This record gives sequence, C-alpha cells and structure tokens, in this order.
Amino acid sequence: MKIDKSKYIGRFCDEASDHLKKIGDGLLKLEKDQNDAETMNQIFRSAHTIKGSARMLGLSKISEVSHKLEDALEAVKKGELKLAQWQFSAIFSSLDALSAVVADVRKNHNDSGFDNEAVIKSLVAALKGEEPPTPAAKQESRPEPSVPPPPTIAEKPPRPEPQEQKKAAVQEDETLRINASKLDETIKIMGEIIASQSRLKEHGNALEELIKAMRRAIESLPERAGTSAQEQAEYEDAKGALMAALNAERLFLGGYKNDVAYQSILTDQLMERGARLRMLPLSTIFDSFHRYVRDIAVSINKSVELKITGGDTELDKKIIENIGDPLMHMIRNCIDHGLETPEARKKAGKPAAGAITIAAGHEGGAVFIHVSDDGDGIPLEKIKQKAVEKRIHTPEALEQLSEAEIINLIFRPGFSTSTFITDISGRGVGMDVVRQNIVEKLKGSISVTTAEGKGTDFHITLPLTLAIMRVFLVSAANTVFGIMVASVEEVMKIRKTDVIAVVDKRAIRLREQLVPLVDLSALVGMSVKGSGSSEDLNVVVLISSGEKLAVVVDAMISEEDMEIKPLPSHLKKVPLISGVAMTGKNEIALVINTPRLFSASKNVKEAEQVAGAGKTGGEREINILVVDDSVNTRDIEKSILESYGYKVNVAADGMEAFEKAQNFNYDLVVTDVEMPILDGFSLTEKLRKDANYKHTPIIIVSSRDKDEDKRKGVQAGANAYIIKGSFDQSNLLDTVRTLLDVNMPS
Repeated sequence: MKIDKSKYIGRFCDEASDHLKKIGDGLLKLEKDQNDAETMNQIFRSAHTIKGSARMLGLSKISEVSHKLEDALEAVKKGELKLAQWQFSAIFSSLDALSAVVADVRKNHNDSGFDNEAVIKSLVAALKGEEPPTPAAKQESRPEPSVPPPPTIAEKPPRPEPQEQKKAAVQEDETLRINASKLDETIKIMGEIIASQSRLKEHGNALEELIKAMRRAIESLPERAGTSAQEQAEYEDAKGALMAALNAERLFLGGYKNDVAYQSILTDQLMERGARLRMLPLSTIFDSFHRYVRDIAVSINKSVELKITGGDTELDKKIIENIGDPLMHMIRNCIDHGLETPEARKKAGKPAAGAITIAAGHEGGAVFIHVSDDGDGIPLEKIKQKAVEKRIHTPEALEQLSEAEIINLIFRPGFSTSTFITDISGRGVGMDVVRQNIVEKLKGSISVTTAEGKGTDFHITLPLTLAIMRVFLVSAANTVFGIMVASVEEVMKIRKTDVIAVVDKRAIRLREQLVPLVDLSALVGMSVKGSGSSEDLNVVVLISSGEKLAVVVDAMISEEDMEIKPLPSHLKKVPLISGVAMTGKNEIALVINTPRLFSASKNVKEAEQVAGAGKTGGEREINILVVDDSVNTRDIEKSILESYGYKVNVAADGMEAFEKAQNFNYDLVVTDVEMPILDGFSLTEKLRKDANYKHTPIIIVSSRDKDEDKRKGVQAGANAYIIKGSFDQSNLLDTVRTLLDVNMPS
C-alpha cells in the first residue's frame, strides 16, 4: 500500500524550522569560536536530520542543499576548513533560502519551485574557499534579514511544564492543536462576557436604588386610611403585603449580587486562563535578533555584542506579532547611529565592541522592554538644529522645552539627525513608525533617556493582553470619553486661580514642574461647557513618552475593564479617537488616542499630505536631474519620480549632466558613479564648486557597496548614498522627500 506522505509534511516543516534555528544559533557561536566542538556536533546533527527527513518525503532539492551544508560543516568539524566572515554569510544565506522553501512546502507540499542550484554554488564556493558569487555579495550589501514571524498557536502546541513533561511524553495524545483564529474568536467572546459583567452590576445598583425608593414611599404612607375598621384592616394588610414584597425584593437583590460577584470571579479566571492560552514568550522574536545584529554590524564594519535577558517573559500573541518590527528599528538605530566605530571607541577608552542590551520583565501588571546601547548618546544640539531647519520649532521655542520633549522630536515623521543617508538608515523613516506601533496599535508607551558619551536607553511598556483594557471614563461636552488607565498619571481638582498663563497658553504647576493645560472639549472640536459659578476644574494629568499634559474635563466617572472596538466608518477620520467601547450603563464611550492628543495640544501644524508630492509652497514645480549611463536605470528612476509629481530631466553621463546644470538650476540631482567621460564622484565635486549647487541635494545611486565608496561620496559632497542592490521605490522617494524638506526655501 502506498503511504500518503502529505500528512507528514506539517510535522516535517515544524521539525525543519526548529533545526534551522538551531543551526543559525550555533553558527553565531561558531563565528566567535570555531573550536566549539559541542556546538559543531549539534548543528551537524541538525543538518543531517533535515537531509534525511527531506529525502524520506521526496523533497530532493531541500535534501541536496542540506547535504552540501552538511559537507561544509563536516570540513570545519575535521579542521580542513577555517571559515572567514564571508563564508559564514554564505552559509547564513543558505539557511535563509531553506527557511523560505520550508514555508513554501507547508503550503504547496513540494519543493519544486526551489532554485537550489544557486544556493549549492554558494555553498560549494564557501567549501572551496573561493570568493562568493555576485548574488551572495549583493545580499550581503544590505543585510536586512527578515525576522521570522512568531509562530501561530496552531503551528506548535504549548510546551508542557517541567513536572508534566514525563507524563506528556507517555500520553502525547492529550495535546490538542487548535487553530489560532478559533482561539481568537473564543477570547473575543470572553471579552464580551466581561463587558456584560459591568452592565449586570449596574442593573443591580439600579434595582437597589429602586428598592430604597419603594421603602421610602411605603414608609411615607399615612398610619390610617378609611373610616371603618374593615377599611383600616384592608389598608394595613395591603401595606404589609407591600412591605413583604419589598423584603422579598431585598432578599432577591442580595442573592443577585452574590451571584454576580461569584460570576465575576469565575469570569476573571476564565479570561486570565484564556489569555494565557494566547501568550507566547518574547524569545519567539528575541532569538532572531542575534543574527540580525550580526548582519547589520558586518555590513557597516562595527563590532557588536548583544545581550538578551527576560526572553521567557510572556505576552499576548497579537502583541508579539507586532512588536518585532519596532524593536528591529531601534536595534538598527542603536548600531548605526548610537554605537561608535571600533577606532572611536578605543580613543574614548571603551571596548572596541559596542554593547546592545535587551531586557524584559514584568512591571506593575504590564511588561517592560529595555533596548539600550553604550554608544555616544543622542546629540541634543543636533536635534535642536534639525528642528529649526525643518521649521518644527523656533530657537526661542526650543529653549522652553524640557530634555524629554527635545528627545521626543526623533519620533516625528521624517526626522533624522543623520547628515548622510544610506541604505541602513538616515532617511527619518522608522522612529515615527516605532512610536505609532507601540503606542497607538499596541496601547503601550515608549520613553527615551540618553547620556552623552554613555549611551541611550529606550524604555517600552506594554499591556499583557489587548483583549480587555482598563479605561478611565470622563465626560466632556455631554459626551463620554475613555482614556487608557496606563496613560493617566493622576487626577485632581484645582482652583481656577491655580491656572498660569505662559505666553499664549495655559499651564499648572505640578510639584515644581509646569504642565500644559488644555480643555478636552476644545481639542476634540466640541463646544467648551461653561463651568458656571464653580471655581474648581476637574483635571486629568496624562503622560506619554515622558511628557505630561493636564486635561480639563467636565466630570470624572469611573474605571472599567472594557473591550475596545474599532471605529465605525463614519468616525474613521476623527484624528483624536482610536476606538469605541460600551460602558456598564450601556453608553458609548469614545476612546482617546493619547499621543495624538498630545500633538494636538501643542498646536503645531503638521505638514499637510498633498496628492502631488512634487509640489511645495505655492505649488512650485520641483525639477530633478537623473544621471545614469544605463537607459533602463534612467527610465526606472524617471518614471518613479514623475509618478509622484516631480519634473525630471535625464543625462547619460556626468559631463552631459554638468552642461545641463549650467543651463538650468535643478532642485535635486540623482547620479550613478560608473559613467563614461565624467563619473558620479567627479560630477558631484564639480557641482559643489558651482555657487548655484553649493547646497543642492545630491543622491548617489550605485552598485558599489564598499564603505570606501560611501566615504568617497561623502567627501565629494553627496547628501545620500543608495546601493542599487537595496534600491526600491520607497527607498528613493523617502530620501528625496527628506532632502527636499530640509533644503527647499519656505
């Protein structure tokens, strides 16, 4: 009988993914010590297991690559081969390729679409000690390994507790695999149950008030009614019956409240255990950062040591799935901007290898993540200078800001203190996304502390789960609003006479600190309710990324556990509202987007998004000169820029470009390096000597990816350097927008 191998595919993919991770982790150890025999034996066995399992299932292409990988590892194991950095990179690339094809096999049950020849050639070259083929070099020029997404609950059953492992090994059939979407549906229903608990409590409170009113009404009845003894007796019987019914209601209410209280305990337990089912350890994403840090460091010739603690800290699967990218942005910035070169570190008396530390743990019912480096710190003066250049603040306004407020400017879209843009960073794209994901999407918070010459620390706080959130309810302009309790620093009543006028704004003094004061009604665009004769103001002090804001509300209502739902379509464009929730009194509460509330309070006009990106002040046309000897490259760059509203002229070499620049003042120049007659470096130098092009942004787009070439670009006067191996549409456009925003006259 022919065996149906398809039913074993899922198990093979799980097993292969585990072994590929073990090989990757082992290679990171071997790169530091190739004499580590134990690690070598472990990864050799993993490669051998993948090869054998793939062969059993007829996945010949995976088996062939695994076989070559095994050959390379065996040569190292026997001492016949000493791996250089590029050889490690070639092996890492083969692991990436295998991971991708394993994911494809999970869907298609075959590896027929796998181009294994290129991977095998790369491994053979590594085995022979030859220079890697061009594709491998291209890949190394932009080492942006994609952090694998956290496994869904359906992919792997939860690991049993240590004391249960022996039993689980014997009774393996007790483990049940559940589709993640089904679990999410169950958690959602649990959220609805918890929301209904508040309504049940409110019903009980309403009934209690009704019983009190009935008792008062009965007790206010006259002692006598009627003229005859019979009428009096009937009256007293009726009054007694009412009192008996009232007592029965009181007994019912007592039982009702006890049942609701007990149900509340059970519901809390159900929610806690249900949420625990959806928890994953942070190591799910942390483990991939070792490889990510290694590749970034190699690409920019820096030495970096990564230390991770708290990987066993668990978070909601939804949060785990969305926190990886923000953490990668921060790690990349720490390596590229924060850590100095080995030479600079030695001069400063530091170890040549920079240190990045990621630490996680529990903190007051939430989870914290610290990402820190021991680099040079964030340059506050550069931030101020950039803020003035981008017309975010005037120098006078900057003097009024605290250090935390100045540092928080790095989270603004398009903000970067880097004077040179590369494929790694400097385009100002990333930190605003970090804040948006952590604060708006994950309902967390992020703050930054920095010390010159000592380093920078990013402190992130996240809720354990997104299913149910603790919300503080307030009212303003006859509307109920919800504020995340995590954003509430304190609540208070103040006298109107305590309000201080600061320039054209209001503030209060809170423990020797001036805190801006705003009306919630005014910020959300509703009429401000007059406070009448009252001399008091209800104030909620909010905190976001280290900044504080005092918000005046009409009334403070209560705190509730609530299920936050997405905005209905007609409210999608309301910028300060992030969701809606149903209160215990069946009222709709509009949930405030705290970071946007802070932005609105500063009355800083954000740059408007216009359809034609190539138009600025007064709808003036932006003219760009594209220089490349390749017709195809010129056309690609020209079409990308023109599709976003820029007017583009082209030149086939540096000399033609220089002649065109003498006849017309272009707003920006994009140039290749390798060109006939006059190369890109020489063109840049000639343009910089021309008074008309002394400050014009110049972007070099080249396939030359060595640090020496990038330095030549900087010395020639280029503002940005994009490697063609990492070139894409957004890469070019983000760079153009950033440079034009700084250099265009207002």
